[in-house]
Amino acid sequence: MENELAVKVCRYIYKEFRSKYKSNREFADSCGIDEKTVRLIQQEVYNPSLNLFKQICEAQGVKMSVVLADVGE
Repeated sequence: MENELAVKVCRYIYKEFRSKYKSNREFADSCGIDEKTVRLIQQEVYNPSLNLFKQICEAQGVKMSVVLADVGE
């Protein structure tokens, strides 16, 4: 169950947030995270911590609750 949520969150982040940027590096820089993390999110093999999830959401101007509602959790 936990892994399913991580995959859904990764998929959402990549589809809804990352797609607005020209590159993984640009997205990573905008969120203050490592580019390697973005690649792991893209591959859906990453289980983001709450702090990282919050950091990405804040950088994108979206509440965490909105993302979780959109992914059905």
